[in-house]
Amino acid sequence: MKPPPLPEGEVDLLARYREGDASAFRQLVEAYRDRMVQFFYRLCWDRDRAEDLTQDLFLKLLLASKRYRPEGRMATFVYRVATNLWIDNYRQQRPRPRLHSYDQVVLPDGGAWDFAGKGATPEEDLADREERATLRCALERLTEPHRIVFELAVYQERPYGEIGELLGIPVGTVKSRMHNAVAALKQLLAGAPASGAAAARRSRGHA
Repeated sequence: MKPPPLPEGEVDLLARYREGDASAFRQLVEAYRDRMVQFFYRLCWDRDRAEDLTQDLFLKLLLASKRYRPEGRMATFVYRVATNLWIDNYRQQRPRPRLHSYDQVVLPDGGAWDFAGKGATPEEDLADREERATLRCALERLTEPHRIVFELAVYQERPYGEIGELLGIPVGTVKSRMHNAVAALKQLLAGAPASGAAAARRSRGHA
């Protein structure tokens, strides 16, 4: 499950804050906080670090608001600052993934989306958690350039043109990295051993 979509034709809250609307920045934080925590979390798999980076992001946006000039969509500007912050942080300190419960694979607050449905058995719920953990392991094995393109395109739903602008690379390179990331994930997931619960569920499905 993905974060809720950003509103189309959203109000430029940074411009409103710069113009004296004191409540606009709080609205910006409320609109982007969860999405940005998830953005950083899936890149570093460290909840504390993701929350710290999110706080750093809003601090940078607050400071940048004095010099901010609307050029294009505000969302693009927010993602540009977030992407540059991640790249700088990644270069200074390589990610050190920590062990988390299966529930934290998708949601940074430790919750889990119910992929199995309300009528799922404990065995099916365990299988879903294990499969999400397998996906996490596969994502961790992608190179950083491929992982950030995949995150921006799939989870953040940014168009290729915007991703190219954010990363300073041609759209063709974005497409190539996305293609390679998907191919690598397919290969990694195909080679992942099936858990007992997942295998049992699949065997019942083919019975």
